[in-house]
Amino acid sequence: MTDLLFEIGTEEIPAGYLSPALKQMETLFEEHAKKHHLGLHALYSTGTPRRLALFVKGLPQRQESIMEESLGPAASIAFDKAGNPTRAGLGFAKSQGIEVNALRITKTPKGEYCLAIRKIEGRETLHLLPEILAEIIKNISFPKSMKWKGNKVFFARPIRSLLALFADRVIPFEMNGIITDKFILGHPFLSGKRTEVSHADWDLYKQLLNQEKVVVDINERRETLRTKITQLMTPYGAALDDEKLLDEVTNLVEYPHAIACDFDEEFLDIPGDVIETAMKEHQRYFPIKKRDGSLFNKFIAVLNRDENNAQTSIHGNERVLRARLSDARFFWKEDRKIPLEKRLDDLKNLAFLEKLGNYRDRTDRIVHLSEYLSHLLIALKQLPIEADAVAKRAALLCKADLLTQMVGEFPSLQGIMGREYAEWDGEEPAVALAIAEHYMPRFAADTVPTSKVGAVVGLADKFDTICSCFAVHLIPTGSQDPYSLRRHAYGIIRIIEECGFTLKIQDVLSKAFSLLPVFQKKPGCNHYQTEQDKQVHDIMAFFRDRLFQINVERGHRYDLVNAVLNAGTGYNDIHDFFQRLQALSRVSKESWWPDLVTVAERTFNIGKKAKSSGFVEERLFTDPEERTLWDIYKGNETAIRNQVIEKRYEEACRTYYEVFAQPVHRFFDKVYVNVDDESVRNNRLLMVRTINELYSEKIADLSQMEMSSGKHNESACAG
Repeated sequence: MTDLLFEIGTEEIPAGYLSPALKQMETLFEEHAKKHHLGLHALYSTGTPRRLALFVKGLPQRQESIMEESLGPAASIAFDKAGNPTRAGLGFAKSQGIEVNALRITKTPKGEYCLAIRKIEGRETLHLLPEILAEIIKNISFPKSMKWKGNKVFFARPIRSLLALFADRVIPFEMNGIITDKFILGHPFLSGKRTEVSHADWDLYKQLLNQEKVVVDINERRETLRTKITQLMTPYGAALDDEKLLDEVTNLVEYPHAIACDFDEEFLDIPGDVIETAMKEHQRYFPIKKRDGSLFNKFIAVLNRDENNAQTSIHGNERVLRARLSDARFFWKEDRKIPLEKRLDDLKNLAFLEKLGNYRDRTDRIVHLSEYLSHLLIALKQLPIEADAVAKRAALLCKADLLTQMVGEFPSLQGIMGREYAEWDGEEPAVALAIAEHYMPRFAADTVPTSKVGAVVGLADKFDTICSCFAVHLIPTGSQDPYSLRRHAYGIIRIIEECGFTLKIQDVLSKAFSLLPVFQKKPGCNHYQTEQDKQVHDIMAFFRDRLFQINVERGHRYDLVNAVLNAGTGYNDIHDFFQRLQALSRVSKESWWPDLVTVAERTFNIGKKAKSSGFVEERLFTDPEERTLWDIYKGNETAIRNQVIEKRYEEACRTYYEVFAQPVHRFFDKVYVNVDDESVRNNRLLMVRTINELYSEKIADLSQMEMSSGKHNESACAG
C-alpha cells in the first residue's frame, strides 16, 4: 500500500471558501477511487488561504482487475442454423476484443443471447492519478471563480504550484502551464522558501511547512488562536464568545498570532452594537467585553505574523479602527437629526419587489397585519389590550431605519439602529424594543423576540415577506432560496411555538394576501380569489415541509411527525401541532402504545370503505356486539372530546386506548362487517369510521405508523 500527497498552491482564497472546498476534494477523490476500483485506508484534508491539501493513506500500487460482461445480439442472429458465426456475431466479438469462439450463450427472459466475458487488467495507480487529480481541480466549485490563461480553468484564485506525490514519485500532469513537482512554498513574508518534500508523508509535510512558518492544520491554527485570544482577554475578565468569527480568522492566516489593541474611550458614546459590528464585520477584530456585556475600549486583532514588530501592527490596527469609528460617530450624530417618523414618506423611494410597491406600501401592510394579529390574540387573552397600539406604532416605524446612513454602512444593524433612534426620539421603550426584535430570529441559533409585541410585528413582517414572494413566484427551489423564505418560515414556527400563540395560519395567510396590490386590482374577480387560494395552499404545503424537517432534526420519529401532520385538524394551529406531537412522543414510550396504534389502524382500514357520510343509525343494528360498541362510543365521546378541547392529549390517548382496545377487537372478531345488506354494511362501516375519527381527526392519524412488529392482520370477520 502506498500513500498520496496532493497540494494545490494558490493565491489567497477567501476564508469562507476553504472548508467547503476541502470537503469537495475528499468527496471527489472518493468518487473517482470507487469508479477506478481503488481501495484506500484513510483520507485527510486541510488547508490555509494559500493551499488546499489532500492526503490519502493506503492506496494500492495497481487497481483491481475486473471481469466485465457484455450482452450482445440474440444467438439466432449471431449464429446461423449450422452454428457458424454471422457478420453480427463476428462484429460483436471484435467490438469486445475477443475471439468469436469465446462468446457464450446465456438465457434471458427474452430468449438466448450472446454474452462476452472479458478480463480487464488493472492499471498502475500512478498512471490513473494524473487524470483523477486533474478532474478534482476542474470540479471543485466555489461561490465565485476566476478564469485566467485562456479561460481553460476556473478556480477561486490563480493556481501557482502543484505538489503531487505517490510515495516518492511525482505524479506527472500539467494544469494551465503549472507542472506538478515535489516542492512546497513557505509563508510569503516570514519564509518565502521553496522546500522539497521527499515523499508522501502527512507528518513530514506538516513539519516542513511548520519550519517555514506555515501551520497547515486548521484545527491546530484554531486552537492556537483560541489560546492566544483567551490569554489576552483573561486579565479583563472576558472570554471568547464568537466561534464563527474564530473559524473565519483561522482561515485567514497561515501563521496565527494575536495582539491586544486600544481605541479612544470617547468612541464609547456610540452604541455598543455599532462598535462591535465595525470591529467584526469590517476588520474581523474581537471586542473585549465587561461582565455586563458593555465594551472596554480594547480589542484583539489576529495577525498572519509572528511577534516581531508587533507594536507596528498594533498601531496600524488602531489607526484603521479609529477611522471606522469616526465614520460611525458621524452617522450616529447625523441620523438622529431626523426622527424615524419623518422618514416614513421617504420609504416610497425604496423599492421592495416588482409589482409589490415600495417600502412605504410594505410598512402599511405590516401595520395592518400587526393590528389583525393583535386583535386575534387579545380576543384569546394571549396579549394585553394595550399591546395593540404599541404593535401598530412599532410596525409603522420598523423599516424607517433602512434610510439611515448607519444602516447603509452596516446593513446587519437594521432593527438594532431602529431601536436606538426610537429611544432617542422618545418613543415608548416597548416600541423601541419591538423594532429591534421584529427581525428575530435572524438565524437558526438566534433567539425569538423577548416581547410579545416584538413577536407580533415579527410575525407580520415574515408573513408579508413569504406571501409577497409567493405572489410573484419567487419560490425556493432545491438549494436556492434567495429571499430566505425557509428562514422566515422557521422564524414564524419558532415564534408561535415559544410564545404559545393560537393562530390559524391559513386565515393569517389569506389576510396577508388580501393586502397585496396584485390581489387588489379587481377584488370581486374570481380569478384573483382562485389564484390567492392556490397560493395559500402552496404556502401551507411549504409550512408542512418546514414542520416535518424541523421536528425530524430535533429527533422526533418521522412517522410520528407525519401522523400528527396528517390528523384531520392538521397543522393550521402550529402551537396545537407542537402540543400534540410532544404528547404523542411521550405516549409512544408507554407499554400500551402498540395497542393504541393497532386500534387506530384497524378502525381506519375498515372505516375508510364507508361509501357515504352521515350518522350511524341504531335501528340498523342486528348484532349485540355492534350495539355494545356503539354504546361505549356514546358513553365516552364527550369525555374524550373535552380532553382534546382542554389540550389534555396524553389523557385523551390513554382514555381512547382503555375504552376501545378490547371492544374494537371483540367487535371485529364476532361481527362480519361486509354483509350483503348494503344499508347494514355501510352503517357498520360508518360506526367504525366514526370511532376512528374521534381520535384521528383531533390528535393524530396513526394508520401509517411503522411499528417494528408489523401491521396487524385483519380478522376474517371484518373482511
